[in-house]
Amino acid sequence: METFVKKMENGCLLRGTEMQSELWQEIPEFDGADVEQKRIEGNYGYNLRVLHWTPTNEDCKQSRTLVMIPGWNSVPEGWFPILSEWVKQRPVVYIETREKGSCRIDKKISKESFQIQNIASDLPIILARMGLDPSNCDAMGSSLGATLLLEGLREETLVFRSIVVLSPNLAFIPPIWARPLIPAPLFLYNALVKFVIWYLDKRLKEEGQRIRYRRTLLAAPIDRLRLCSMVFRKYKMNLDFSKTDAPVGILRASSDTLHDHSDAGDLSNHIPNSKLIEIESNQFAHEAAAIPVIEDFMTNIT
Repeated sequence: METFVKKMENGCLLRGTEMQSELWQEIPEFDGADVEQKRIEGNYGYNLRVLHWTPTNEDCKQSRTLVMIPGWNSVPEGWFPILSEWVKQRPVVYIETREKGSCRIDKKISKESFQIQNIASDLPIILARMGLDPSNCDAMGSSLGATLLLEGLREETLVFRSIVVLSPNLAFIPPIWARPLIPAPLFLYNALVKFVIWYLDKRLKEEGQRIRYRRTLLAAPIDRLRLCSMVFRKYKMNLDFSKTDAPVGILRASSDTLHDHSDAGDLSNHIPNSKLIEIESNQFAHEAAAIPVIEDFMTNIT
């Protein structure tokens, strides 16, 4: 991790299969927990990577499992600050969804491969194969991961004991200037990614968020990134959550300029048993300091 960050700081990190492979193969080990990497098939042909931490403390080992679903192409390093402490307190199952470089896909990919509902469909299969009952687990998702959890909740295919979401996407709306570029030929995407990184460096206020998104874009498999970009821009969340009363905590950081924080307010108005939780920044939700805030909601649900 230190080497990676130093390269980022020096501005000399380049896209390459070696860098991508390294990021998606690392198995993060933290004090106070044992970790196991698992390869589990979701829907046919999609073999997802799952990182499963178990606390070494016997009492904590018996705590409820936390299921984490990170965002679009999010690499684990961005979550190290919060994971390194959380895994000491309760078992954590971290699922990397099918658009990420860690997923082994044994079939030809297409736009259909990355429909939001199809990505979400892997999750209940993964948990069932791990012997986990979602109703006995808590869950946290960020960005795309949050959207997937909400899709599962609304469709009643994945109902957790409690859910906390950070920056869920009700829609993936690209800037006007970017819309004509999204269907660009694959060979142009390397240059396009570099341009988007430059754009985000100018737009994002939070340094930690800038680094995470730069890291995410550089690690993304180009073919999957292109297909996801074309598919996601047509997505709009159905806000009919009337059939569920599962507790949902919605983290909102008004300083986050990449995600529309008004989405959090819209969600809180449509999800019956939800609570809007104001936090100081998107970066805060990736830090260990966020654990008491999230655990307070999960512990005191009604």
